[in-house]
This record gives sequence, structure tokens and C-alpha cells, in this order.
Amino acid sequence: MTRNKILTAIVGFVALVGVLIWVRGGFHSKVPGGETPLRAAKPPSGKTVTAELMRTTGEVTVSGTVVSRETARVAARILGYVVELKAEAGDKVRKGDVLLRIDTKDVAEREAQAKAALESAKADLAQARTDFERYKALFEKEAASKKAYDDARTRYEVAQAAEQRAAAALDEAKTNLSYGTVTAPFDGIVSERLVNLGDLATPGRALFAVYMPGTLELVAPVGEQYYPFLKPGVAVTVAIPSADLKEATTIREVVPQREEKTRTITVKAPIKEREGLGPGLYGTLTFETRAESVVVIPKDALKTIGQLESVQVLENGTVVLRHVRTGRALPDNRVEILSGLNAGEKVVMEQGRP
Repeated sequence: MTRNKILTAIVGFVALVGVLIWVRGGFHSKVPGGETPLRAAKPPSGKTVTAELMRTTGEVTVSGTVVSRETARVAARILGYVVELKAEAGDKVRKGDVLLRIDTKDVAEREAQAKAALESAKADLAQARTDFERYKALFEKEAASKKAYDDARTRYEVAQAAEQRAAAALDEAKTNLSYGTVTAPFDGIVSERLVNLGDLATPGRALFAVYMPGTLELVAPVGEQYYPFLKPGVAVTVAIPSADLKEATTIREVVPQREEKTRTITVKAPIKEREGLGPGLYGTLTFETRAESVVVIPKDALKTIGQLESVQVLENGTVVLRHVRTGRALPDNRVEILSGLNAGEKVVMEQGRP
């Protein structure tokens, strides 16, 4: 009986092992590791092109925006409605020129109340001073008690403090009243008006943007692969189409911090002041790199999903999906391939139906 149970257990164990091996594919032929191709039922009937080498000129053009190095965003410092506008975008202003006025009726009322409070505090102080001096003289002649003298001195000190607080409150009210007139912080040009007549100005809300002439520059994001060619002092060409401007200048600053999402660095190049030029305009920045041969393909052969770029490459009748990294956009609707593809490989432009 015991022997039969042992045999039954052994047979069951062997069967269990066999099932596990079958589930894990042990009885099937193995497929070697490597790329998983997109196999066509027959050779692709779509158009194919050959990735080719192209000798680049070494000139790169990127887009940018005109900004000012010295810009002030003039903000409100009190709460009130805008009752007068004295400047518009494009106006030249001098330091202290009035930009707008804010309704200050409420502030004026608080100033009047502060004046009245100060007058009352001054009267109380005068009375307290008189009482203190009288009790002091009596105390020195031993005609008044120490307690009466101390009480008079305390009232005098309290009145002094009250008068100081009232004076400070009046100064604050006068200062707030002066904030109703908003002025230019320096000699400059109004680049933007951010408020309308009748709007409610709140403390901290920007009302105008004023920039200092002579501080305009083109700021452009540039692919990080060009960092070796971009240094302060390097000659570049700036073009502002809307201002009919094209001028040679040099790089003032290169911000080395990479932008993680776009993989770019920021380049800044100054521009000479001229009529029609101001912050916010579109422009281009052109610079030179060394001439080199690069792999190029038609842009239409590139497939983009999110931030992934890929192409379909024909290998011995098999279409293989290949991830690539692109560089510059080149003439004739072509694009530079930095990695993932070699010159001479066949790229499928359009996969035909089987």
C-alpha cells in the first residue's frame, strides 16, 4: 500500500514538471533575440529612398524673440479704479512722467481721518505735558504724592506714544495718496499697456511695461548639439522681418543651462535701436558651424510619435523600425540624421499593402 502511494506521488510530480515546462515553451522552438522586424507579406511596393551623405555649408538659422535686458513692469501699490491714462505703447517717457492716475477718494478720506487723529493726539499730549510738569513741581516741593507724580508721568508717556503713532499713520496715508499717481521709473519706452480706463488696479498688478532704449537683443533657443560653436563674442547675423532689419552682431551671452524638454540652450545677441523695433518681435539668428558631411533623408520619411522619431528601413526584404535622432532642417524638405541610420541604407517612404 505504501509503495503504491509513493509511485503515485512520483508520477504526479513528473506530470506537474512536464506541464510547467510546456507552459514556459520548453517544447517549442526558440526564436533568437535581437530586433523585432515589421515583416511584410511580400516585398514592400511603396517608394524607398536612400539615406545619403550631404556636405553642409555650416550655416544654421534658428528662430528667436526680441526682448529688452532692462525692462520694468510698473505695478499698482494701492487699490483703486483707473481714472486717467497718460501713456500708450510706443510712447517715449522720462523718469517721473505720469503714466496713469488711480481714484484715491478712499485714501484721501483716510488721510483726513489721520490728520484729525494727529491733531487730537497733539492736544492730548499738550494736556498731559502740562499735567506732568505741574505734578513734577508739586512732587519736588513735597506737595504731591509719589503716586500722583507717577500717574502723571505715565499719562504723558502714553500721550507721546499716541502722538507718534498718529504722525506715522498720517505719513502712511500721505504716501498711499501719492501712489495714486503712477510714474515712469526711468527714461524709456512704453512697450506694453496692461490696463484699461475703469479697470480696478490692485497692489502688485502690472499696469505698464517700460524698457530702456539701447538694451534690445534677440534671444533664441538653439539645439544643444551646437553649443561648441556658440561663445560670447562669436559673430552672428540677426534678422527681424517685420522691421526690415538684418544686421551683423556678436553673441553677448550663452546660458549654459540646458532646457530638459527641448534639449536647447539660450543665446542672446544685442540689436541696435531703430524705429519700429521693440520687444516681442519675431526674429532669426544665423551662425556658422564647421562644414561637414551629414546623413540626410526626406522629412516625409520620418515618423514622429511624441518625442520618439523613427524610420522604416528595408533590410533584405524586411521592413525594420529604427529609432533615430534628428538634427537640422535642411533645404529641399530634408532633415539631418544624427544617429540611428547610416548612409546607403534604404528608407521606406510609403509601405504598400500586401
